[in-house]
Amino acid sequence: MMLMIGAQSALQDIDGGAKAGQWLLVLGQTRYLITICCQARGLEFGAEPYVAEDGGALDPHTHVPPDIWIAGHHLLKEASEFSRTAPDAERAQFWLAQIHAWVSEIESTLRLPDPLPELRSPEGMFGAIRLVRAWTELTDRLGLPPLLPTDWTRPL
Repeated sequence: MMLMIGAQSALQDIDGGAKAGQWLLVLGQTRYLITICCQARGLEFGAEPYVAEDGGALDPHTHVPPDIWIAGHHLLKEASEFSRTAPDAERAQFWLAQIHAWVSEIESTLRLPDPLPELRSPEGMFGAIRLVRAWTELTDRLGLPPLLPTDWTRPL
């Protein structure tokens, strides 16, 4: 699940980057997404789970079915082309649909008990934290205890 939450974050960055025309960001996040998804898919076939960003070397293709990593690398190659020459809107939308389908296919093989929660969007936990931050001013004025620990709502 931790791998797929990282994948969800990367996918949201890809969507936002494509919308803003930030194709180098899309390329970097696509590379990260492909690595995470390949590793997640390889778990069923003997890969070891690894989620640390700054740890030792990892081959994300170990134990990954060839069709999965070939499809992932095809998507990455297209992202690389987009970073050199921005695609037209129709091609970008088609590519985004393909990458979403690829990630969904991998997620479906993991047999998670529930769909992943939406974390980084306004509809997810980030939106809730933003709302609680606004309530904090009111609860402070009224002398009420905070709704969440202060460390959770403090800007970074």
